[in-house]
Amino acid sequence: MANESNYKKTLKYLIILIVSSIIAVDLFIVLIPDAHTQHAIAIISLNITGATATGLGVIAVLRHGISGSHGKSYLFLTIGIALWFAADLGIMYSYFVLNVDEFKQITLLDMLWLGGYLFLIFHLISIIRTIRIRNLSITLTIISAVIIGFVIVNLVSFLPIPESFLNNGEIDAAKKGYGLSDLVVTILYPILDLCLIVPSITILLNIYREYHHSVPWVLASVSLLVNAIADNGYTNDYINGSASALPWDLFYIADFIIMSGALFWYNRYHITDYISKKNKKNEYIN
Repeated sequence: MANESNYKKTLKYLIILIVSSIIAVDLFIVLIPDAHTQHAIAIISLNITGATATGLGVIAVLRHGISGSHGKSYLFLTIGIALWFAADLGIMYSYFVLNVDEFKQITLLDMLWLGGYLFLIFHLISIIRTIRIRNLSITLTIISAVIIGFVIVNLVSFLPIPESFLNNGEIDAAKKGYGLSDLVVTILYPILDLCLIVPSITILLNIYREYHHSVPWVLASVSLLVNAIADNGYTNDYINGSASALPWDLFYIADFIIMSGALFWYNRYHITDYISKKNKKNEYIN
């Protein structure tokens, strides 16, 4: 009972901290009147939250190791977050040092983001392998509805494709700022978002009844869902020729804050319990 009470108390304060942090940071950014300052603060906030999540992930990997399914899961999650954080660092460097406000063409930073997706998908798959699908028919029905809805929304948003993308040979690339190759890579984002959404929803529908085990899985899944929403919004803006970091950076900041909460719980309970059991086992053997 003491442990149960401790779990509930920690969870309550963790949720309050996550929600209040998201509201405080995002509201502070929104209320900045100057657009240039607003964008600069958003980039800095994004990198601070990204560094926090990456640091907690590294701590989790160092404490647990990479053995077993959970060790690989922590490793995949940390690599994925680290790649995204590296891309955000690149944005901050480009903005403050190179004076590049928005990227209209695909860059090396996109490769970091795309690589991050792959490791985060591996992370979600590794979690699914450890849980029991309690109701396969309901899970498949909801997932099918989500996929159909996602495809319809994106088709409506993307079609018709702007002429500036299609007339690659007729319009000077320097004038329009992007080409067909940029469109192809850009469309990869919603596809990869769907690859995050499907396993995330599967996890949320089938988590264990013991909530102290499911808390980090729920938070991590919600975090990636928030990221998918932001990616989808930004991609739609990009396709329509009105790409802007705001308001989508606010979602990315929330994504890192929620993920930090998940990694805190991993470290505080899952990994601490794992280390404790491992030490007791070694003492028994000795």
